[in-house]
Amino acid sequence: MKIKPRLLRRSRSALLALMLLSLVASTPHGQTQYPGGAFSPPLAGSTLGASLRNAANATQTQLAGLRSATENWCRRAQSVGYNDPQFRQDYDNVLWNFQGLRSQFNYLAQLALQLGRSRAANAVAELDAGLNIIAEIFAFLEEEYAAGPLDSATILRAARLFQRAIREWETDFRKNSSRLGLAW
Repeated sequence: MKIKPRLLRRSRSALLALMLLSLVASTPHGQTQYPGGAFSPPLAGSTLGASLRNAANATQTQLAGLRSATENWCRRAQSVGYNDPQFRQDYDNVLWNFQGLRSQFNYLAQLALQLGRSRAANAVAELDAGLNIIAEIFAFLEEEYAAGPLDSATILRAARLFQRAIREWETDFRKNSSRLGLAW
């Protein structure tokens, strides 16, 4: 079977474009906190709008995983036998999912800023600030944990705080979707 040279060139060009995109997307661009290396950017679309929608879908998927992890943490933290190893497992799971959300959002933000619209830039800044606030909760909890074992009431309050913060950020993300150039 003979492959047409034109098709072969297109395939090579598409592969090269995907490789360059992954290289550029994995390079830090001044984004703050938690560069999630385990999370790759979504596939590029044929237009900036399609790429933006793909990135938004990947961000929402990661957000759903984080929301599920925080809900599981809250449910488990309420049990009487909840102990330190379970706390570390839940905390690490939520942190890992948060890092993924940060990574996916950073990619979405880069695309949204390419629109060159002040509304998109403002939405990116507001959502990034919300993620920074959530990151501060992680830092606070790490400091508390380093000072000594946490009691069950503190763990439960922290889990609920994360749950509320993630839900609030999700609400803000949905509200700002049109400012980011997305239509659901």
